[in-house]
Amino acid sequence: MKILITGGTGFLATRFKKRFEKEYEILALGRNELDITDGDNVEKKFTDFNPDIVIHTAAIADTGKCENNPELSYKINVQGSINVAKACKNINAKLVYMSSEQVYNGNEESGPYSEETLPVPNTVYGKHKLKAEEEIQALLHEVWILRLTWLFGMPERNLKVNSNILFNTIKNIISGKEFTEPVNEFRGMTYVYDIVDNIPKLFSIPYGIYNTGSENNLSRYHVVESIINVLGRDDLKDNKFKKDFERFKNKPRDLRISNAKFREQGIEFSNTEEGIVKALKEYSLI
Repeated sequence: MKILITGGTGFLATRFKKRFEKEYEILALGRNELDITDGDNVEKKFTDFNPDIVIHTAAIADTGKCENNPELSYKINVQGSINVAKACKNINAKLVYMSSEQVYNGNEESGPYSEETLPVPNTVYGKHKLKAEEEIQALLHEVWILRLTWLFGMPERNLKVNSNILFNTIKNIISGKEFTEPVNEFRGMTYVYDIVDNIPKLFSIPYGIYNTGSENNLSRYHVVESIINVLGRDDLKDNKFKKDFERFKNKPRDLRISNAKFREQGIEFSNTEEGIVKALKEYSLI
């Protein structure tokens, strides 16, 4: 099987390629090799490689950058995704599109959200990810849309690492400085390899939209508290690690998802606490 990955130098893409490069023929294209806003460029690269499956991870995921430059966000996150979908259609390739839990960011009701929940994004990034979903579905039938949670993991040689709950906490502990986390933010946080290892299982399940990643009912503060506890640094809670009551105090931020739809297909994810322990064990930190 031939797999082409857009955003090929990113956090998820580099780990997928490393994990499966001996099992699949993988072409991972970073932004210097594939400009997804250039439809002709996308068409040529896709036609030349002729993949069976495209995993589309390329995006501007920095929500602040999207808010400050909505035109650029639309160009990359929406029009770029349309170009990818059109190229897939022309070569009869199946598509895995990496969307985001942030399509639920403006929902008034509390999570966990199912795929049947009407998403109400209230950020430029969330709105553009939802718009891309709609445009892709209008073009393609053979597409899996994954509404990803926030991914976490550790640095690896020659692989990109994004800002994430686990590595950020470890850096804060090492710095010795005081740090805070909000008690009013609730969301899934998923070990990146829980996603990587499950991607091939997608290829044999029905097409459609899937909430993807770890379920979690802990606040962001309590997730970090669990990391500290597992690392045996309870002492930090006395003087270095504090609760942030100000962020989201007027309306808690709730991005929790249900992945029951995946469970119906036999695909399981660790919950956030389990994923943290798994990651720390795999990096021999506990």
